[in-house]
Amino acid sequence: MIRWIQNVSKKWVITAIAIIAVITVVGSSFIGWGGFGLQSSQAAQPAAPGGTPPAATTAPGAGGQQRPGSAAARQFPVETQLVTMAEVGGGQVFTGSITPIYTTNISSRVSGRVTELMVKAGDRVKTGQVLARIDTSTLQQQIAQSETALAVSAAQLQRTANDQTNSAITAEKQLNIQRANLDKAITDQQNTITTAKQQLALSQANYNKAISDQQNSISNAKQQVAISQQNLNNVQNTYNTTLTNAQNTLNAQQDTTQTSQVSSNNSLESLQLALQQALVGYNNVQASAGNQTALDAALQKVQTAQMQLEQAKQTTPNSLSSATASLLKAQGDLAAAQSSQTIQIAQETLNRDTIALANAQNTLSVILDTNQQSLQKDQLSYTNTLAAQDTNLNVTKAQVAQSEQALQTALSTDAITISNAQYEQAQANLRILSEQLQDGVLSSPVDGVVTVISVPVGQNAGTQAAILSIAALDPTQATVNISEANIGKIKVGMEMKVTIPTLNKTFNGTVSVIKPLLDPVTKAYSVDIKVDDPNKELLPGMFATSSLKTEGRKAVMVPADAVLSQPSGSAAFVVVDGKAKKVTVKVGSLTSALFEITSGLVEGDELVVKGQELLSDKAAVQIVKPGQDAQKPQGAGQQGAGQGAQRQQQGGQGGAGAQQQGAQPGGTAPSNAPASTPANPAGTAPGQTGRAGGGQ
Repeated sequence: MIRWIQNVSKKWVITAIAIIAVITVVGSSFIGWGGFGLQSSQAAQPAAPGGTPPAATTAPGAGGQQRPGSAAARQFPVETQLVTMAEVGGGQVFTGSITPIYTTNISSRVSGRVTELMVKAGDRVKTGQVLARIDTSTLQQQIAQSETALAVSAAQLQRTANDQTNSAITAEKQLNIQRANLDKAITDQQNTITTAKQQLALSQANYNKAISDQQNSISNAKQQVAISQQNLNNVQNTYNTTLTNAQNTLNAQQDTTQTSQVSSNNSLESLQLALQQALVGYNNVQASAGNQTALDAALQKVQTAQMQLEQAKQTTPNSLSSATASLLKAQGDLAAAQSSQTIQIAQETLNRDTIALANAQNTLSVILDTNQQSLQKDQLSYTNTLAAQDTNLNVTKAQVAQSEQALQTALSTDAITISNAQYEQAQANLRILSEQLQDGVLSSPVDGVVTVISVPVGQNAGTQAAILSIAALDPTQATVNISEANIGKIKVGMEMKVTIPTLNKTFNGTVSVIKPLLDPVTKAYSVDIKVDDPNKELLPGMFATSSLKTEGRKAVMVPADAVLSQPSGSAAFVVVDGKAKKVTVKVGSLTSALFEITSGLVEGDELVVKGQELLSDKAAVQIVKPGQDAQKPQGAGQQGAGQGAQRQQQGGQGGAGAQQQGAQPGGTAPSNAPASTPANPAGTAPGQTGRAGGGQ
C-alpha cells in the first residue's frame, strides 16, 4: 500500500491528508488509533542501520502510524527545564533612546570672525562657561564714535535746561504783577458793588415802607366802608321789618273791623228775623183762638226776640268803635314807619367812607409811582456798576491767564524732553554697542553636552546661524515608545528601569511626562523617563530599553514560548514518566521573555520549553539538550504528518504544509531525515497555536 501511495499523484495525497484531519477533530483518542491497520505492515519491514526507517515509511503523504504499544515509534524530541521560583520582573520592555531635555543652538548677536573655540563636540559644559570668541574690532570703533555723540548730546541738554530756567523766571515775575492787579481789581469791584447794593437796599426799604403805610390806610378805609355798609344793611333790614310789621298789623286790623261789622250786621238781621218769626207765630196763635198757654208761649218768644235784638243793637256800636280805634292806630304806626330817616343817615355815612377809600387808593398810586421810579433808578445804577466791574475784572483775568500761559510755555520741558531723548538715545546706542562687545564672548546658558560645532575658527559667524549646539542633560531623560494597548498602565511618577546596552548598565528612572499625541505610523505614545545618572555617563542618542521596576516578590516564571494560547485558555506541557502531560495555566505578569504562572505549575515540574507545539496529551517524548540532534524514531514522519493535519485544523494552514512538520527542536534536521522533511528554524509548525501574551 505504501508503494501505491508513492505512485499516486499529489492531488490524492492532499485529499487523504484532509480526510485524516477531519477524523482527528472527533477526539485526541483517534490520533493513536487512526493508523492501527498499517502497524503490521510497517513492523514487518526491517529497520535501517542507525534506527532509520525505510524510505517508504517517510515518503511524503504517508499517513500510517505505529501501534500504540510501540513507544519508540511515538517519541517526540523536546527540550525541558525545571520550573523554579524567580523574582517577578517589571513587565513588558519598551525601547527608545536617551534624549536631551532640550537642545540650545548658540549663535552670536554680532557678526564677525570666530577667533577662538574653547570646546569641542562631546565636551560637557557648565552654565556661564566661555565657549568661543568673536572678532569685535569694528564694534570698538563704533563705541568710540558713540561716546563722542553722547558728550555732544549732554552739552545740548544742559544748554536747553539753562534757557528754560531763565524764561521761567521772567514769566513768573510778570505773572505775579498781573495777579496783584487782579487782586486790586477784585477789591475795587467788591467795594463799588457793596455801595450800590446799600443804595439799592435803602430805596427798596423806602419803597416797601411807603407801600406798607398806604396799604394800612387803605385797609383801614376798607374796614370803615365795610362797617358803614353793614350799618346801612342793618338799618335797611330794620326799616323793612318795621314797615312790614306795621303794614301787616294794619291789614289785620282792617280785616278784624270788617269781620266785626259783617258779624254785627248778620247778628242783627238774625235777631230781626227771629223777632219777625216770633210775631208771626204769635199772630197765628192769636188768630187761631188757641189756648192761653200757647198764646203766652208765643208772646214770650216775641219778648225774648225783642230783648235780644235790643241787646245786639247796644253791643254792636261799641265793638265797631273799638275796631275802628285799633285800625286808626295801625295806620298811624305804618305812617310813622314810612317816614323814618335812619336809612338816609346810614347811606350818607357809607358814601362818606367810600370817598375816603378812593382817596387813599389814589394816594397809594402816587406813592408807588414816586418810589418805584427811585427804585428803578437805583437798580439800573447797580446793574451798570456790575457790568462795568465785570468787564474790568475779565480784562484783568485775561491778562493773568496770558501771563500764566506764558509761564507754562516757559516751564514747558518739550525742548528739554527732546534734548533728553537725544541724550538717552546716544546712551542707548553706546549701551547696545557695549553689550554687543560683550556678546563677542559666547558663554553657555545651560549645563549640557556640546553636540555640534557648526562654525570653525577663522570662519565668519552671522547673527542667524548657530555656531554650536548644546544638549541639556540635567536631568537626564530617556524617551521610549509605548503602544496604545499598554499606555494605560503607565502613570506619571511610576518607577522604571532603564537599560543601556552600549554601557551594559541599568539605571533607575521615574516617568516624568506622558505625551498625549499618538504616532500614526507606530501607533505608540512617547513617554519621557527621568533617569538617575550621577556619573554623567549617558549621552544623547544612546539606545535604551525600559521596563517597570521589579515588584520585589518571587513567583513561578517560565519562558514565554513555553505557554501556548488555545481557545480553551493558556496551556503548557510537562514531562511525567516519559510522556507529555498537558496542563492548563493562568498567566500573571508578562515580559518579552518570561511569563508569571499563577496556577497550573509548581516548582520542580519538568516543563517542555521547545518542541511543545507538536505535542498532545500523553504523547511520548525524547528529552534532548539544547543544540543536540535527536535520533528520529520509526514512524516519526507519519506521526508528524498526523500532527500536521491536526495543526492544520487548529491553526488554519494548508494540508501540504502540515505534511512536512517532522522538524527537530532548535531548527536542525537529522542527517538521516528525508529531503521532504525540512528543519523549522523557529521550532514551530505552520499549524501551531500562538503563544499566550507577550511583551513589546
